[in-house]
Amino acid sequence: MDKKDVASSIDNGIGQFTAEASDIVDEYTPLFDVDAYPKSQRELIIECNRRIDEANSKCRIARYREDMFARGLKAGMYFCTFDREENLISFEFNDETRQMLGYDGLDDLPNEFDSWVKTLVPEERDGIVKLFWDSIKCHRDLPDITHATYRMQKKDGSIIWVTGAGRFIRRIDDGSLEIYMGCYRDITAQRDLKEYLKIVEAIGKVFNFSMFIDVRDMSYRMISTNEYVEMADKDPDALVFLKNNVKATVAESFHQSLYNWLDRDKIIAAIEEHGSTSMEFYSEEANRWFNGVFMVGDRNEDGSLAHIVYGCMDTTDTKLQSLAQQKKISEFEAEIYVDSLSKIRNRRFLDDKLKFEPCKAVVMADIDLFKNVNDTAGHQGGDEAIQKVAKLLEHSVRKDDVVIRYGGDEFMIVFFDITRANLKSKLVYLKSALKEIKIDNSPEVRITMSFGAAYGTELVNNLIGVADKALYESKKTRDTYTVIAN
Repeated sequence: MDKKDVASSIDNGIGQFTAEASDIVDEYTPLFDVDAYPKSQRELIIECNRRIDEANSKCRIARYREDMFARGLKAGMYFCTFDREENLISFEFNDETRQMLGYDGLDDLPNEFDSWVKTLVPEERDGIVKLFWDSIKCHRDLPDITHATYRMQKKDGSIIWVTGAGRFIRRIDDGSLEIYMGCYRDITAQRDLKEYLKIVEAIGKVFNFSMFIDVRDMSYRMISTNEYVEMADKDPDALVFLKNNVKATVAESFHQSLYNWLDRDKIIAAIEEHGSTSMEFYSEEANRWFNGVFMVGDRNEDGSLAHIVYGCMDTTDTKLQSLAQQKKISEFEAEIYVDSLSKIRNRRFLDDKLKFEPCKAVVMADIDLFKNVNDTAGHQGGDEAIQKVAKLLEHSVRKDDVVIRYGGDEFMIVFFDITRANLKSKLVYLKSALKEIKIDNSPEVRITMSFGAAYGTELVNNLIGVADKALYESKKTRDTYTVIAN
């Protein structure tokens, strides 16, 4: 659908919106070409460009705000501004919006994004907020005007249906989102299935493939489709058809989980509780990742679900970006949270990530007479002892438990799920296994450790002091362990 068709569909919709007729603000003071100036002047030129860019943005925002809120006399309006990284800077309502929702002025419903979130029906809130941010992320692939309908909750708790048109306004120079604005109207009294299907069809343009499904018999109306969906065997039951689609196009490793997900009762229960239910999968035919989602279509007069919407979005680019970000985070954490000598977690990890997590036990331990190890095997041998002890401790606990080099020759183990009996068995095993450690070039050196354990369901931070006391008791005799129940 091109922009003209979109504008036409909105003109003919329930709200009779005219958002597409907003002023086009094209005043723009061009930036200086930094490369055209000597290096000695470039810092000054960059600062000039920053100020020009800021002035351009303020001018455009002022003009658009004036235009849109002037038109807002006939409808509820909203107005969002974004920085060049497309982070939300501001969110505004007009007075008509507050009146429509039963609020009295700015103090009653402030100009904040969270105010809008508060007005959404709780069970549908997460899905609608996600749809908002998803549309922001992919706004360059969307038309200037989008059309949506959803439910809002008034101050008195009553529910209304609204339909609206939103307009993306992008910066002239780089196409980044500068302003997102639009209007909506209360259509509760006018709503019927025929009109609602028009709006669902408009929403369907966001999805790679989508369906409008009757909850009573799972019959459906196709909203949007693609070549891969057409490969599947047709069936009048929406869920059977979706399972056929899975069999025809989706990677086999996802088959069983998707078949389990495509269960009518489970889907209805999830939508009623959370507003939506989704699952990610990989299509071998398209060689792309997708996210399928079921969400509220519309409801009967008694509030029960009448229709649900299934939509399927291509998430490949987002997934690749997320994986890249995860890799950066992993590299960053490896740099600051892993001890360079022992290759296990360090004290900073404890302080930043672990102190206020609940656990079952904390164990403090240190190498007995470590000075003698250094004196006998040298500092290189001492480093080897720390490395081999760390490796033994790390390999002796579950994947979810954490081993930390607390400092010097002192270590900490955090157990998240262990019984007191198993804790004692673990310490007995460690005490024995440590004696098998051999230091290269110093075979006469034997490694033993003293352990102090604090047992009891508590925050890690609250068990450290108790574990220290237990360690102090063990060090009186060495090569032993003490357990104190908290």
